[in-house]
Amino acid sequence: MKNNNILFALLLIHLTACSSFNPFEDEGEYVEKRVEITGITAIENLNTFQIQLVQDDQEYIIFKGGENLVSKVKQSSTDEYLKIDHSYSNNARNFDLIIAEIHVKNLTKLKCSAPAKISNENQLNGKHLDIIIISESELVEMDLDLKYESLKFHSYGNATGGYEFSGSCPNAHYILNGVINIKAGSLQTSNTHLVQNGVGEAHIWVEDKLKTTIYSSGDIYYKGTPEIEINRIQVNNQSPVAKVIPE
Repeated sequence: MKNNNILFALLLIHLTACSSFNPFEDEGEYVEKRVEITGITAIENLNTFQIQLVQDDQEYIIFKGGENLVSKVKQSSTDEYLKIDHSYSNNARNFDLIIAEIHVKNLTKLKCSAPAKISNENQLNGKHLDIIIISESELVEMDLDLKYESLKFHSYGNATGGYEFSGSCPNAHYILNGVINIKAGSLQTSNTHLVQNGVGEAHIWVEDKLKTTIYSSGDIYYKGTPEIEINRIQVNNQSPVAKVIPE
């Protein structure tokens, strides 16, 4: 028994010495860290964050959370492209996500390369917005109010998540791979092209023309009275059986 206690004590010492496993560590006191940025139009997260987007005349980031988490945050920007990351890891404890409140004048691209929860404080507007979800992002939750002339949403590989959009975008283009659930019944569009190569559901609002290209089984629900074009394409063992259903 004594030997077991010694071994347990040595194991604890070893584990707590590892930055990725420390059951005794806490988040630390709540802090906010402000970082000035300039001319940013594209944002990518390289690690897990809760991201709050704000369209503003000023440009800056406020990182919020426990001091032990925020101290590990880093950001870089090149040619209008902002990347946010952090080096914090503790497999023994689950803490609240680090919040990144990002103020930009004009957002044209949003790329998720890691898990994230993304929302906006005020309506985002502009000419065009690209949203890219790569397979390594694992799980993303998004809730955005938009007013753009056009929107393109593209998920890759085995990406998963729920994406809720509201506002208006006359032209929308979705390319869906993975388990992607689109809730865009409150995003008014005139023309939408939706490529369904996943198993999630898509709910959209289209007034004039809905074009669908179907490779798999994720059903498409639409609001409005658009002209509808349906193309079904068989690839390998996939069955292009998704239904296009009025809501």
